[in-house]
Amino acid sequence: MLENLHKPEFIKNLVLTGQTTRFTVQVVTAASASIFVLLAILTLVGVLKSFFTLADFLVLTILSVTGIYGMYTSLQARKIYKIDRIFPDFVRDLAESRRAGMTFTKAILFASKGNYGILTPEIQKISQQVSWGSSVTDALITFSERVKTKSIQRTISLIIEASKSGGNVADVLDVAAKDAREIKMLEAERKANMASYVVVIYVGAFVFLAIIAILCSSFIPAMTGSSAQGMQGALGGGSVRQEDILPIFYYATLIQGLGSGLVAGVFEDGNLSSSVKHVFVLVFVNWIAFKVLLGM
Repeated sequence: MLENLHKPEFIKNLVLTGQTTRFTVQVVTAASASIFVLLAILTLVGVLKSFFTLADFLVLTILSVTGIYGMYTSLQARKIYKIDRIFPDFVRDLAESRRAGMTFTKAILFASKGNYGILTPEIQKISQQVSWGSSVTDALITFSERVKTKSIQRTISLIIEASKSGGNVADVLDVAAKDAREIKMLEAERKANMASYVVVIYVGAFVFLAIIAILCSSFIPAMTGSSAQGMQGALGGGSVRQEDILPIFYYATLIQGLGSGLVAGVFEDGNLSSSVKHVFVLVFVNWIAFKVLLGM
């Protein structure tokens, strides 16, 4: 009985905070990763024997997590970028509505009927939350937590403080809209400047992979072949097998791809969550290169 009373409230909060899609992505990601981890364990204990090795299943685990979640975060980042670009127009319209004599609540309800592109559903959620009895302050805070950008959170804080202080809210809204535009311009400039560093990271990763591929395809076979008896004697008489050397390079490229992807995401926008898509690309390319080209 109590569970049924709390269930609608939980669903309502889930919809208002925009966590439904995120929760679904997390469940799918966890399920796919769990499957590959289970296959890796079965391979380790010798129950499962297939074309894929233990390392392959661990790589597939990384790819499943970074691929699904990386795609989701990439789409969310693109959505938030568009919202950030339109949000100052919404704040400016709120200021005009306040100057026309509307209350904050009526101004938001009126704005929810307008067309702000990708921001329109978010404004409608704010309006819906207000119509359900929540205060304007709570609705705006929920909106800022839903989109989670520094620009919008800063602007929402200014709006809330201006509303509480009882001053000229319209002027504060104009200032907040101008401040949001300037912050967006600075972020776009920073991202453009850091794009060259991301390119350098990708170039370095692919150069490293090319060097490893050349070593594995020409140098290592020559070192471990029948013509390498002199080298084997110099190493103390022990035999050097290609099967013992290739896995070292294989793991080195995977670790290098993982690290380069993490750094690329931080360079791109200063957020570690942006790294997952770069990790997916670099680890996937390295894995395919060894599995297809070198037959690992």
